[in-house]
Amino acid sequence: MDKEEPIYKFEGLKSLLTSKGYIVEEAKGYREIENVEVELDDVRNKMEFTDEGIFLNDDVTKSKQQIFLYKRDYYLSQFGKPRYHTHRCEVIQDFINKGRFHDYRRANTDVVMVRDRDDDYIDKEVSCLKLCSYCAKMAISYQGKNSSEFVELLKQAKDAEATPKKKAEVDIFGYTKDWEKISREYRESHNYTCEECGITIEDPFDRQFIQVHHINGDKTDNSPNNLKCLCIHCHAKVDNTHRKNFNRGANAMLLDGFNRKYGNHINNGDSDIVLAF
Repeated sequence: MDKEEPIYKFEGLKSLLTSKGYIVEEAKGYREIENVEVELDDVRNKMEFTDEGIFLNDDVTKSKQQIFLYKRDYYLSQFGKPRYHTHRCEVIQDFINKGRFHDYRRANTDVVMVRDRDDDYIDKEVSCLKLCSYCAKMAISYQGKNSSEFVELLKQAKDAEATPKKKAEVDIFGYTKDWEKISREYRESHNYTCEECGITIEDPFDRQFIQVHHINGDKTDNSPNNLKCLCIHCHAKVDNTHRKNFNRGANAMLLDGFNRKYGNHINNGDSDIVLAF
């Protein structure tokens, strides 16, 4: 069920179904990088400075990892922790111009190593560095975030990218080839009961009036938490797109049949739905 206007472009759906209809892409998510000094060669060949931030080409995952930079040596007792940099700000540009970029280390972890100039340059673990004020002006969304919070944002973003996505061969309506089976089994598991208004269709010949809605609008995402069992009336009023699709053709005829047979039942029940004929 749940047929709408055909979709004729299927960008991103290039892989065929496996025996169960899906394949899982290789994930390239967040990965901790080595906390080492940055050389000018790294700046020229391995790092990218963009409006979004600083990125390092990751040779392991063959992807880019967003990083931050911070001073390698610092007077921890006198001045506290060094600032961390997320952009090519005035301070970073000055060090690039002077050719002294090795004074900085790169990182994308909560804890980093700083050589304490107040204690014989001993490497010490520090965390929660404050953001450079110049970088804060270039990246308002990071303002007020310390380095540990910034790393957590990176992890969340990369985890989202790394979530295995299912690619499926779809029909001309944009549904996966096994959608009829999935829809039937989901409706059966909900006893052909609408999760919105509560109506249950007991007549086997009227079960087409109970449909399955994709909550996020992605008709290739058949995960249970993205599905909702709805009667055709509730399905038709989900949003403007659904109202349009159910206002013509076979969908409109099916909706009219439901209204004529079950309209009074819904109006006289506990639901607050008011059908317009």
